[in-house]
Amino acid sequence: PKTLKLLPLRVSQLCLRSALLQRGNALSALGKEEEARETYEKVFPLLESEPRCARIDWERHSLYVNIGNTFSRTGDFTLADEHFKFAEQLGKDHLEQDGGSITDGKAMVAVAKRARAFALKKAGREEEGKAVLREVVTQKLKDRMEAEMEKNNATKST
Repeated sequence: PKTLKLLPLRVSQLCLRSALLQRGNALSALGKEEEARETYEKVFPLLESEPRCARIDWERHSLYVNIGNTFSRTGDFTLADEHFKFAEQLGKDHLEQDGGSITDGKAMVAVAKRARAFALKKAGREEEGKAVLREVVTQKLKDRMEAEMEKNNATKST
């Protein structure tokens, strides 16, 4: 190129956050759970100055779920569940607070619960995990029925 354009700080931080997330995923895939966890944790300080919004909360959510998964794979359900609860709370915030994204909130809660269910199974608590998955499926079916009813009502009124 003829010129080198300086990228704004936010863009470079977004790239760094993405690179750290991918590095953590790669380390986890190699079974290096502690290194993966340390890499994921390096992203949190980069998110501190970011505003609360669905996109940024999905980043936070992914980190909490991934860190929880690393604890689950190393046999520490208690710490895994602690991180899944942080992830679930991000979703609940969107459901309960003004300006939150209902769609993203529901999805975040579901993802956190699914991760918890699989961690419960890995911890030898399969029946508890099945119960959590039933909650997820039941909520998803309810959401689909409500969406279908809204769609039908909108069609009738036009």
